[in-house]
Amino acid sequence: LMREERLERVQAQTALKNTYDAIPIGLFTLARDGSFERVNRSLADMLGINPNIDAKRYWHEHFESGSWDRLRDLLQQRQSGELEICSAASTGEPRRYHVKAALTEGKVEGSLQDITARHLATEKLKFLAENDPLTGVLNRRGVESMIEVAKREAAEGRPLAVAYLDLDRFKLINDLYGHVAGDDVLRQVCRRIEGVLAEGHILGRIGGDEFVIV
Repeated sequence: LMREERLERVQAQTALKNTYDAIPIGLFTLARDGSFERVNRSLADMLGINPNIDAKRYWHEHFESGSWDRLRDLLQQRQSGELEICSAASTGEPRRYHVKAALTEGKVEGSLQDITARHLATEKLKFLAENDPLTGVLNRRGVESMIEVAKREAAEGRPLAVAYLDLDRFKLINDLYGHVAGDDVLRQVCRRIEGVLAEGHILGRIGGDEFVIV
């Protein structure tokens, strides 16, 4: 009977280890000093480390400066929590991660997911919501938002000016050379205007050839 129980326990431990290694989410255990005590295969692949090497690996080697302090402070306050962090600047192409972690008997148990693609998609949607896709400058909605911010700052004593400009005979360019050439002119105009604006001056396109500077 004891042999059967021991066999069942070993089988259960093996199944748990296989699941831990195979699950497509990075799993980790951290010591008090921020060193990795255990990682599964997904996390090892994500961070480009060999889990079989004995050398200590630390959280701060793989993630942005201050992220270990943020994680530790979060868990000291609430025992468990979530946060988003970026990869360390020295690790190449920047990545963004979502971390879930809990403090268990002095150690940090947690999971990590790479959300870079989702983050970039969200940022792109935000950009398109308030920026002109042709020129990259603010669109009408973006200009309105910027003016609201500027009005609040003006109420606190910061100067505010709004300038309107349009392009003379722009329709003639489209008629003679086509809309592709017209689009290129609009892009060049925006780059030239931005090149002479001071810091804090914002350019927006509110119509075909109409622009506003805040």
